[in-house]
Amino acid sequence: MKELYGRSVRTAALLSLSIAALTGCALQSDVPPLDQTDVPAAWLGPVTTDAMVWPTVNWWESFGDTELTGLIAQVQAGNFDLANNQRNLQAAQLALREAQFNLLPRASLTIGTGASYSDSRVDGVQNSTNAGSPFDVAGAVSYTDILSKPAVYTQALADFDSRAAQVADVALNTLGTSASTYFQLLLIRDKTTAARQNVANAEAISEIANARVAAGVAVPIEALQQQIALQRERASLSSLLQSDLAARASLALLSGRGVQGFDIAGQTLANIVVPQVQPGLPSELLLRRPDLVQAEAQLRSTVAGLDIARSDYFPSISLTGGLNTSSTSLSELVTSPDVYFRSSAAILQTLLDTGQRARTVERTRLTLDSSLATYRRTVLAAFNEIEVLLSSIQLQTEQVNVAQQNLNAAEESFRIAQVRYEEGVTEFQTVLTSQNTLFSSRNAYLDSKLQQLNTAVSLYQALGGGWQFAD
Repeated sequence: MKELYGRSVRTAALLSLSIAALTGCALQSDVPPLDQTDVPAAWLGPVTTDAMVWPTVNWWESFGDTELTGLIAQVQAGNFDLANNQRNLQAAQLALREAQFNLLPRASLTIGTGASYSDSRVDGVQNSTNAGSPFDVAGAVSYTDILSKPAVYTQALADFDSRAAQVADVALNTLGTSASTYFQLLLIRDKTTAARQNVANAEAISEIANARVAAGVAVPIEALQQQIALQRERASLSSLLQSDLAARASLALLSGRGVQGFDIAGQTLANIVVPQVQPGLPSELLLRRPDLVQAEAQLRSTVAGLDIARSDYFPSISLTGGLNTSSTSLSELVTSPDVYFRSSAAILQTLLDTGQRARTVERTRLTLDSSLATYRRTVLAAFNEIEVLLSSIQLQTEQVNVAQQNLNAAEESFRIAQVRYEEGVTEFQTVLTSQNTLFSSRNAYLDSKLQQLNTAVSLYQALGGGWQFAD
């Protein structure tokens, strides 16, 4: 009996899948391709052809900072958004598994047994039922909506791919934000060190100005102007200390922690290595950047939706099959069952729908055109972003070098102006100008270094951060 039931299930399944293969395959449409001009053959930016490689999954290690590596590990373990996205991905996996099961026929098995009943009345009359009712075993197999099932599964698979790419995109953005926030905190500490130097310089000039005014060789306005400059630098220092707390709070939240007791040991950007990022072939970006994979998956889902809408024009095919066996005793049921097998197929066709199916197909076709346009726009924006970043890296390298030279010149200029003012050779306005130039040059150098690091992070993100879609 078990063998007969299994054979009936397999027979119905093979028959239904054969019908789906013969009729449903015609409903599996191809995904519209990109235009040839959408994907460049090569990068315009300064890229060494021999060194064209994609970022590694642990791209943050390229900055040569062990504390950054440890911080990223904390974010991966404790970030709330990453944890939520992993749960969403698990839910999507369950939905995809359900779609896989829906491709198979539905099977059921019921077992019934005979029953007896008797009672005795007060008047002595006894009633009873026949205890010899047969044992019954029934199995059934059903398979409905055969033509649309392949397209429904294709859509479910595309939706899962989209969710997986979305999870990867959120992770990439979260880790990129963590690295940028870490660099921002180091910049704040560099600027705090510079602000303390500025305060010390301003105090030194203020003492000189006060001494010259007291000696009668300078007017009081010089001391007053320097006092204003000194107070401005002290206020800037206090603001930086507050910014330090805000940046630490942001990093703590990214790690899933409170700011109380959270800190980093790093104090400067000077030890951070600016990596040399070299992208691989442009065509590979379509499978390495999560948002591009997500847009393509959404396009595939829309194509499958059009196939589902088109399937309404075809007959609705359903298959059912079943077997029954019964016996007056359980032993007979096992040893010599009487098995009856039945099967049937139903084909239903809607003849008149006042154009509803045509309108549904047309709406889905318009959605498909919009999805294709969105995909193309996402692809073009991605390649344009990378080209801009490649050009920016080269420009920012030059800007950092210039900023360093300007800072060296400003420090020497201030040193000379301070000595000459103390000797009474240079006017106070010259000292004030060289002082302001030094302060702004320090900030400009630090800002250019941070911008260079953030651009490298952005390029890693734009290249997909080492992620690759596994088809």
